[in-house]
Amino acid sequence: MKQLFLKVIPWLVTLGAIYLIATNIDWRTLTGHIGDAKLLPLTIAFVLTCMSYLFRSRRWQFLLPSKLLTFWDSFRVLILGFFMNNILPARTGEIVRAHMGAKLTGQKRTLMLATIANERLADGVMLSVMLAPFLFSIGNEEVSHGLLWVVVLFAIAAVFFGAVLLLREQLFSLFDTFHGKLQWKSTDYTRNRIRLFLHGLTPLFSPKRFPVVLLWSILVWFVELCVYIAVANAYDIDLSLAQAVIFLAAVNFSSLIPAAPGGIGVIEAIASHILIAVGVTSDLEIALAMVLSQHVIQYLVVGLPGAFVMFSWRSTLEEIEKETSVVEE
Repeated sequence: MKQLFLKVIPWLVTLGAIYLIATNIDWRTLTGHIGDAKLLPLTIAFVLTCMSYLFRSRRWQFLLPSKLLTFWDSFRVLILGFFMNNILPARTGEIVRAHMGAKLTGQKRTLMLATIANERLADGVMLSVMLAPFLFSIGNEEVSHGLLWVVVLFAIAAVFFGAVLLLREQLFSLFDTFHGKLQWKSTDYTRNRIRLFLHGLTPLFSPKRFPVVLLWSILVWFVELCVYIAVANAYDIDLSLAQAVIFLAAVNFSSLIPAAPGGIGVIEAIASHILIAVGVTSDLEIALAMVLSQHVIQYLVVGLPGAFVMFSWRSTLEEIEKETSVVEE
């Protein structure tokens, strides 16, 4: 029942979001706007999105404790993970990505999961830094407070993981004392996994790696920002810098909400509402068309190479599915 509940909730969230969209949209107007969109800006957005994933693949190499993956392997594993996130619920693509990364590097999945957590933390903090200067000049108190909470949560996460890494030896000393008193086998396994996970987090907080990861993160998100500006231009919307950053943050932060694969419906409902609230446009159909266009571009960029990688690694993915089913049983 618990597993069924966890699987049903994301779909209920998605169906609720789709219902809200469907009852407030003039579909003929929406399709008209999409049909009138300029092809050149959308093509530019597509190319820039491709570049973004190439840059992400390069950055992931620096988030690994050592040079464990070639650029080509890093791209294949990363794009497969994003592709699986678009077709599987509950961001299961992260597990697939960790498993394939472990297969290629000979490392533990726990270590690979830590590097993916590093990537998500770096993205969240970078988006928060980009958004922070505009939080109190958005012109809509509800949107400002909602985005502020997300920024604060990422700041807390960064401070927490940094503090844990700084004090990890003291924490492990306490854990060893606890383990010595209980003598549970499970605590020994847990301690080793936690130590391995923390080892995977160290590159982001390393004085040598951090500047490199920061530069690649700036490049990734600058390119992503240009994608959103290009999408808006396709609908003759000229975004200010603040509006472009809010558009970027609205789509990416709303994708964190537990929903059906790829955030379908939820991203459209939340991001289009925010675009209206901050004055990008007063036309809900235009706002939704912009969000849909970006979402479709992302699906195409991830889906085409992701499907190719999935079929080329099909036998290994079947092994993952069997292992997952055994664990659930």
